[in-house]
Amino acid sequence: MPDFSKYPLVETEWLAEHLDDPDLRVVDVRWRGDDSGRQQYLAGHIPGAAHLDWHLDLNHTLGRLRDMILPPDPFAEAMVGAGIGDETKVVAYAETDHSGAARLWWALRYYGHDQAAVLNGGVTKWKAEGRPLSTDLPQLPPARFTPRPTLRWLATAAEIESALEDPRTNVCLVDARPPEQYAGRAIWTANGSLYFPAGQHWMDVGGQEMRAGHIPGAVHLHASLNLDPQDWTYLEPEALRARAQTAGVRPDQRVITYCGVGISASLALFALHLAGFQDLALYDGSWEEWGTDPERPSELSAPYPD
Repeated sequence: MPDFSKYPLVETEWLAEHLDDPDLRVVDVRWRGDDSGRQQYLAGHIPGAAHLDWHLDLNHTLGRLRDMILPPDPFAEAMVGAGIGDETKVVAYAETDHSGAARLWWALRYYGHDQAAVLNGGVTKWKAEGRPLSTDLPQLPPARFTPRPTLRWLATAAEIESALEDPRTNVCLVDARPPEQYAGRAIWTANGSLYFPAGQHWMDVGGQEMRAGHIPGAVHLHASLNLDPQDWTYLEPEALRARAQTAGVRPDQRVITYCGVGISASLALFALHLAGFQDLALYDGSWEEWGTDPERPSELSAPYPD
């Protein structure tokens, strides 16, 4: 059994050979904007897999902010419900470029559980290879999960503000959203990009104004482009590293990823981890927090037509 803290990406062939390992828990983290992820799971999943919906099971609303990571005790309850304990090795999977698997990987690392991995290519590759699916619900073993928050994995708005104010701070911000959102032409929704009306740089979201644009100085690395669209496997580490460095990300920096609500930012962070970047954090509030606070600076990518 590999050490997932060092080898956090596993292949479908390996997983097929280890499905019956007693200390391994496979977790289906598929999600849909209409909250039908569990229906997808019930229709057929990797044998023995439990299911956790990143939106419904792993996040909560904190004040006005949606999809923030669960506090320690509720997170531990969710892990126990999926049969994950302190000694459990976890392999998470999703499909195509959905980021739920990377989100669970990051959440587990944040809570001190480093024996977590992502299935390369997810259930998309698994099915393409003709591997079996099951509709049986697994009998999950009793478990005890001890959350141990590791704060370096989580960035806050205050940390980012401090970095913006002090040019000597060695921090690189990575915006993982699609290009139209980074440029300021659209915002994230559960069903994809929602474009601003012509000439408008803000939009009402849940009773508050969300602005167009990105955090000043943030480089753009669209999360989905870390994957091969043929089989949805991650690019090789050398390619991931070259892509990041071309965008201006340096290995000696503290790198903070963000997106709309912190989900594709998880995929971007995981890809940077595979590429060998060491000091990584996810800004969980993401544009949901930054873009709705008029006191925080933002910028648009030129040209932005009025």
